[in-house]
Amino acid sequence: MRLPTLLVMITAVLLLQGCVQTGGPKGSAETAEAVRIYSDLGLGYLRQGKLDQALQKLQRALELNSRDPASNHYIAEVYKQMEETKLADLYFEKAAELDPKNPMLLNNYGAFLCEQSRFADAEKYFLRAAELPRYQTPELAYENLALCVLRMNNPVQAEVYFRKALAINPKLQKSLYQMAQISYDNKEYLTARAFVQRFHSVIDPSELGLKLAIKIEQALGNEAAVQEYRQALKKRFPDAAVE
Repeated sequence: MRLPTLLVMITAVLLLQGCVQTGGPKGSAETAEAVRIYSDLGLGYLRQGKLDQALQKLQRALELNSRDPASNHYIAEVYKQMEETKLADLYFEKAAELDPKNPMLLNNYGAFLCEQSRFADAEKYFLRAAELPRYQTPELAYENLALCVLRMNNPVQAEVYFRKALAINPKLQKSLYQMAQISYDNKEYLTARAFVQRFHSVIDPSELGLKLAIKIEQALGNEAAVQEYRQALKKRFPDAAVE
């Protein structure tokens, strides 16, 4: 089974500014503003892939206020990209403790933990994110969790979470494709056909989707549909090998 890349943490966090909690009992308004500025600068460098500069600014923000959730979150992302996994984990955990109701942070930490094959911990954070009332896209946490569970070679549990995601948003492309694949692997060919048709209704036909559709229709003995999908595959992806 080919798995699409996990819905990536970093893209989401860079697009989400969120509420930056700065300062503290001992922090003045000037200090809080300085923390915010350094944190924003660090985020800006992180967006540009300038990790050394991002690290420098975020370290300065944390020197001023070590309990700033945003700075802890962003520096965790920096260390993740630097492959400093122990430091990334340390700062992710601290950020989650400081801002336990930030769904994007919890989702990002879950994705990081999944990449480290810490599946039980990843599940905990994904579910915490999905169940927060303020999270406007809980389906993404369920989809991420389902993709993570697939890495554990547990398609049965993955299906549970894919269905939860699709119950919230029926047009999730990765969930639709993976449900088609899981159904095909289970020899539930009519169900697989329904999912692959839904997949192609929300996205232009892809090479993977067309190849899966061909296999499904072959299993159902529908030669006319097989030829139709083969023609579409050849037209859209002339260099694709026809299975």
